[in-house]
Amino acid sequence: MMKKIPAVTILVCAVFAAGAFAQIMMAPATGTGSRVTVVEAKSAADGKSSITEKVLEECIIALPSLNQLEADVTARNEYLKEINGVAGKNDHVRTFTASVIVSYQLRQKLLIIITQNSLDGQEPITREEERIIMRQSQPFVSDLDGGDIFAGRSNRRYYYSSAEKAAESAKSRAGVWVRQQQNVLCSVGR
Repeated sequence: MMKKIPAVTILVCAVFAAGAFAQIMMAPATGTGSRVTVVEAKSAADGKSSITEKVLEECIIALPSLNQLEADVTARNEYLKEINGVAGKNDHVRTFTASVIVSYQLRQKLLIIITQNSLDGQEPITREEERIIMRQSQPFVSDLDGGDIFAGRSNRRYYYSSAEKAAESAKSRAGVWVRQQQNVLCSVGR
């Protein structure tokens, strides 16, 4: 009958045997007992290039005039209760919302940096460039608190009853943003 030896005992014996074997293999043939150190090094010098951009300067070249702004109007049918505060006046009403997105041209002055992963340690190549791009603002939505009709008494909500009024509100909000951007227009001769 054979006795079972615990796995932990076998593992401990294997570790001690491996350590003794490693010391024998590292000892030089002369028998002086010195140890050998193996150094492993990894390099990121794969020869690949990377390009990064840094914006040095940015200004707006052109903004649309206020009369060029166009609104995108959306209509919905909603069931409103107590329209304009009149008790019992509940009905389906067509309501409108509008949004305006402003497109404009932007000039950017960039610093282009090209680096290469190599062993000889080359200096990065830098170059200044200028580009003109089109950008769009965030949508300016008609302000519902300025609506011309409302529903409910204690929890009053406002709505626009016509597409024109909703568009006028959105254009007005976009117009404020366009006027504020006059400060960051590119100056002449730049």
